[in-house]
Amino acid sequence: MKRGSFDLTGLRERGSQSAASFAIWARAHRVLWPAAGIVLVALIGYNLTLGSMADYLRLETPLAYLPLLPFFSIGIALFTAHRYRNAPAPIRDRQIDFLIGIPLIIFALVLITIVPALASTYYWSNRPDVLSLALFVTGLITIFYGTTWMWRVKASLVFLVLMWPALYLNIMPGIMQSFTDTTNSALGAVVAHLSLGVTPTGSPGILAVHQASGIPLTVSVGSACSGADSVLGFLLIGGAILTAVGGGGLRKVSWMVVGLVLTFLVNVLRLTSILGLASAGHPDLALGGYHAVIGLILFTVVVALMMRLLPLFGLQPRADVVASPTSRRTAGAAARPLPSVRRRQVVVGAMATLAVLVGLTDHALGPYAAFQDGTGSPRVQPFSMASAPAGWRISYEADYPWATQYFGANSSFTRFLVQGAPKPAATPQSGQPATTAVSQSIVYADVVRTDDRGSLDAYNLQNCFLFHNYNIVASQRVDVGNGVTALLLNYTDPATQASWATVSWAWPVENKGTTYYERVALTSSLFTAGDADVSPNAGLHGMVVGFLNLLNGSHDDPKTNALYKNADTSLQGEAADLVRFAVNRH
Repeated sequence: MKRGSFDLTGLRERGSQSAASFAIWARAHRVLWPAAGIVLVALIGYNLTLGSMADYLRLETPLAYLPLLPFFSIGIALFTAHRYRNAPAPIRDRQIDFLIGIPLIIFALVLITIVPALASTYYWSNRPDVLSLALFVTGLITIFYGTTWMWRVKASLVFLVLMWPALYLNIMPGIMQSFTDTTNSALGAVVAHLSLGVTPTGSPGILAVHQASGIPLTVSVGSACSGADSVLGFLLIGGAILTAVGGGGLRKVSWMVVGLVLTFLVNVLRLTSILGLASAGHPDLALGGYHAVIGLILFTVVVALMMRLLPLFGLQPRADVVASPTSRRTAGAAARPLPSVRRRQVVVGAMATLAVLVGLTDHALGPYAAFQDGTGSPRVQPFSMASAPAGWRISYEADYPWATQYFGANSSFTRFLVQGAPKPAATPQSGQPATTAVSQSIVYADVVRTDDRGSLDAYNLQNCFLFHNYNIVASQRVDVGNGVTALLLNYTDPATQASWATVSWAWPVENKGTTYYERVALTSSLFTAGDADVSPNAGLHGMVVGFLNLLNGSHDDPKTNALYKNADTSLQGEAADLVRFAVNRH
């Protein structure tokens, strides 16, 4: 060919050679195909779960390192596979594999389908979807590789479970406060011996910084910036490192303890440097960009140093598992041929279908994230007169102090009157005069707020009505949108023969700078003017709610339904509007 032109023939040959080389490599490493498929299905299926966990990286929280755990899990699994690359293939009992793997997958799906409808707005508090991811991956590994390999990579699966925020949010508050107090005590002892112009104020965790020029600053060392994230991060990263080394349990514990102590001391050094920089006349830099990066730099230095010190503790990389010559010959003779094209197509199709179904289900969990941020803190404001959407009116009625004996000393029970916006009347038929808008009837809103969530569960609305000898004629779950599953109760008072309908729901709210739990119960008599347009939710959440009602044998008497229809429909409509306004209000 002429100079400057393309050699298309050579390009095709090189492309063919590359394709052939890749085909040879793929055939030689076909044992990794299912692993790649499992990772891909997990990424697609649990995209919302993994994406929401990534938000922890931008939050100043001890859980900031949790999004890194899937990478640790994959790395540990690859390291384990490398160690066993020369080991004989384990004998598999596919019946046992399926008996273990399939229930794990089913349970994982229950956690993202049935459990959300049961937990309602509390779902995001405990994040069962993260636990579902760990169980889902474990089930797929068991089915494709067998129970032996599932046990071999157990350390990587444990790290997926450790990504579950509920493990930390339920046990960390007390530990966090103790850690913060210890950090403040150590920091106070250090700055007292240094000429930094920093003095205690008498309040725990609050220091006065006397600048070289300018007014004194007050710096608060709270739990968010106390360095607990670094200590928890080293505990997790150090645990991943220890899975790759051998040398005895006592040596590993000693290495971990030294690393945690060093992390704590370096964290005190970090806080001291921040205070010193602020007292030197650079408070904006100290509490801004410097504060944001110095912790990560020092943490990286600690991890690198402790890795270099592994041999000092007698810890060495784990040796490969090598098969004997006899087992090698046996393994070679028993090697399975490449699956047929038909079988590969079926497996790929099944995995793709599973990924799409799980992905749609996981994506439907999005509304639950509206109630809490990445740290587990609530985002919904307490119910008040300011909770009225445009055109509504909410007025205060009364307080009931006696509720504290049931819901705790910090609880409250307030009754409001709620009047919804006027609703246009139905379109008149031909020849009839047009009608004006129909106003929604006034309903009661009984709001119980407490810092003891267990009391709301113990004294739930249904038990309360039964205790007062009310005749409950219908009880079912209703989907009022935005991830809220409410309880609908129809009942009569035998003493007065009055009939009532109630729609109630509960959620975490931000109150007095901490997390409270609130139950809102909308109650109306049967004489409700107008029907709100509340069509059944056609989504997955609505289907699950209907399925649960079917399992619970909810009342479905046509006569009862006709009697309560107007009140039920109107209350569900008002509940949906109030929930939508509260969620979009933050």
